[in-house]
Amino acid sequence: MELTKVHYIIIAAAVVIIIAAAAFVLTQNGKSGSSSDVSVDDYSDSPVLWIGGNVDGDEKITKDDSALIKKIVDAGGNAKNYAWADANNDGTVDKKDVDYVDSMINGKATKLFFKDIDDNVRSFTVRDNVNIVSVNQCNLQEVNMIINKDSKNKVVGGDQQIQKYNNVFNLNFGTDPSKGEVLVTGTSNGEVQNDIVSTLLKYYGHIEITLGSVNSYGKELETFFGNNSAVSIVRLPSWEDGTESGVMTYGYLFGGVQNNSCWQQAVKWYDWYTGYMDVIESEVAKIAQKDRPNVLTMYVKDCYPGATNKVLSKTSGDFERSVLSGGNNVGEYFGTGYVNVTPEDMAACQKTKGIDIIVVEPSGVYGTDGKAYVQNAVQLCIDEFDGYISPDTDIYSLSFMVTTGPACVVCQVFFAKAFFPDNAAFKNFDSNKAFAEFLDLAGWSDRTDISDIISYGPGHTTTKI
Repeated sequence: MELTKVHYIIIAAAVVIIIAAAAFVLTQNGKSGSSSDVSVDDYSDSPVLWIGGNVDGDEKITKDDSALIKKIVDAGGNAKNYAWADANNDGTVDKKDVDYVDSMINGKATKLFFKDIDDNVRSFTVRDNVNIVSVNQCNLQEVNMIINKDSKNKVVGGDQQIQKYNNVFNLNFGTDPSKGEVLVTGTSNGEVQNDIVSTLLKYYGHIEITLGSVNSYGKELETFFGNNSAVSIVRLPSWEDGTESGVMTYGYLFGGVQNNSCWQQAVKWYDWYTGYMDVIESEVAKIAQKDRPNVLTMYVKDCYPGATNKVLSKTSGDFERSVLSGGNNVGEYFGTGYVNVTPEDMAACQKTKGIDIIVVEPSGVYGTDGKAYVQNAVQLCIDEFDGYISPDTDIYSLSFMVTTGPACVVCQVFFAKAFFPDNAAFKNFDSNKAFAEFLDLAGWSDRTDISDIISYGPGHTTTKI
């Protein structure tokens, strides 16, 4: 069998993202209106903003939340049944929580309580500025976007992965914090050496460490610094459908309870995010499963050093992107997690499930090298599976830049239109425009090295998406 129809579309971009899958799926359950409209039934178990006191589950802390806590108190509610109403984290829901939320609204709160990616409640000290040690580029992307227009807040440390892709973030790496240099916290991804943190702590006085799950990053941080009031360890989602909670919660914590530009940046991003995602989610909900394309997401052998043909199935963390845009991800055919596959395995999946679209993860597409990198990734896929998949299978490759983290909306816009080209709601979707909007949000609209995000592979033509 010969591959005769390969839509070869590349999004090569500029912000780095990777790993750290959210521990649970969130629903956007925001409420609006005056506090007189609020009832106990408006309580949310899955808020967008992961801050204690966000009782109605929306993207902000308002008088609606304090009014709802008062109604919960009057109804005899407790912290077990109304966990987010325990704003001060003392184990009870009472008038103190109403007052606590009011202090947050008025900008008077000095400590906040939030739930992290591992479902643990943590405290965060509100400060006029934050000195961020950001571990892994996906967290740094979120942090970078919300602090880049606030000169009081800065990144002072990061792991090897951030340094490796510093052509995107433009941090001043070195060994002397007194010169404003960013210190490398470890020699491998996700590593945080305690002595480096202590050096930064001694110089800056307080440190805020941002990273993902304790299962993957900085496993000993809590043991060494958990009781140090000058160290805030902030573990939040930064990828797929947890992105909105990561951005908004970082913005609230770093924004001094909704007061500075970090929070304003987060709100602008959220409005942009929901502007697209509300349309996508609404339209996808109308489409029957049988009318959705079968999508397989995978890495391809030699795509990066040591890579194998590896399918990303339901528990991989890369599974959700195409599903959010309406695809039937057939990766679960191969099992769970990241599963190595042979061409014969692919042929069996093609025969049993049918593969309409393959999305190749090139694992490392940043800056000006992006086009060549993803071109190579798609060509590797063609070469590896020629004769084992249908000639009608479309193959796409997208930069990590736009598949995870705050820029993930660009990916969703791209997929929605690619999956459903005849959908009227997606007709005017333009991933170039969406990416330009993100660059403007991130303060990078004048960067020509990362602004060209769509190209077509040699020898192939397609309708521009």
